Amino acid sequence: MRTPVIRNALNATAIVFALSACGPAPDKSADSAHEVDRLQPVQHPDKAEVSPEKIESDIVGRVIRVSDVAGAGEPTEWTFDKKEFRHVEVLERKVTGNTQTLVVFLTTRSNPADDEEQVQVSGKLALHYERKAGQWVLTGIQNLSFRYSVGVAT
Repeated sequence: MRTPVIRNALNATAIVFALSACGPAPDKSADSAHEVDRLQPVQHPDKAEVSPEKIESDIVGRVIRVSDVAGAGEPTEWTFDKKEFRHVEVLERKVTGNTQTLVVFLTTRSNPADDEEQVQVSGKLALHYERKAGQWVLTGIQNLSFRYSVGVAT
């Protein structure tokens, strides 16, 4: 007779364990809040650095005065076109509060028609950014050594 009592006790214990496993998951929201407090962001979104890709996009449509690499002739205006090749290398970065100045080396070139010579422009530019509504906005471009050449790579 002891066997059915032990068997019933084991069955009851198994049923209790089975039913407790089928219940709702424990609420971890209180623990999750503490875990979030311990996480450290790598970089706050509104303090993100201005990337070379952002610069390449931001300068489209901007106009800057450029001189011939040989110093010949009068300076002319260069408009950064969306379709032209651009390569940006950030050389220096200075952040002060809500302003950021970057010195970059930029190379770009025209997309000439068949009867035109290619123009390449390269050199250093100082780019001035201001943080507005959490975004870095290009507010000015200063030509440091940005020069053009016609038909010859600089």
